[in-house]
Amino acid sequence: MAARRRKRQISPFVVVVVVLAVVGTVGLIALQFQSATRPAASPPPPVDFPTGLTPDGYPYKGNPQAKVVIEEFADFQCPYCGRYAVEVDPKLDAKYVKTGQVYVVFRYFPFIGPESFRAAEAAACAAEQGKFWEYQYVVFANQRGENRGWFTDSRLTDFARTVGADVDRFQTCLTSGRYSQFIARSADQSRQRGIRSTPTVVINGRVFEGLYDFGAYDGYIAQLLGQG
Repeated sequence: MAARRRKRQISPFVVVVVVLAVVGTVGLIALQFQSATRPAASPPPPVDFPTGLTPDGYPYKGNPQAKVVIEEFADFQCPYCGRYAVEVDPKLDAKYVKTGQVYVVFRYFPFIGPESFRAAEAAACAAEQGKFWEYQYVVFANQRGENRGWFTDSRLTDFARTVGADVDRFQTCLTSGRYSQFIARSADQSRQRGIRSTPTVVINGRVFEGLYDFGAYDGYIAQLLGQG
């Protein structure tokens, strides 16, 4: 007599467990998505030093009469520029900019894609309100890859709100395209000066191409100041 085959039935308990697992996974994905689209939770470091715009319209910080001058060429989509802004720059600020020993000028050098240009325009709009250094930190701290549609006007406006800028004024500036030609010209001028990649940091004429650790910049600045 042939043996009977029993059909394996799924227990109601198993069904409930599977459903709960799926719901939990969806919830976790949604939570991760929300956190990924939210501006940085931690505020930018305090800007407790002189800031402003150079005569040709570039953001600066520190003492214009300082012995050491740093020019930073950066693209807002560049991940190594993001690391420089978050990991290196605050240390330089604390040790040299705040003490009046270093003067820093930021040069817009967008080249990775359209979002690079748009983020640079947004940063220039924030600079109108004296919020450039806070804004650039938040943008760099919230990178999510290159050319992925991340730096939308809406998100760039959220960043402006995060740093306490006048949002209406910021949006008017950004939608007007007021700085589009200025940013394009900045990129062209950077190329004419021989800048090939980002970040590029020029300290009293010496070119640091690519990202270095804090010690490399610190050692050279100390040497220029007679502290090395």
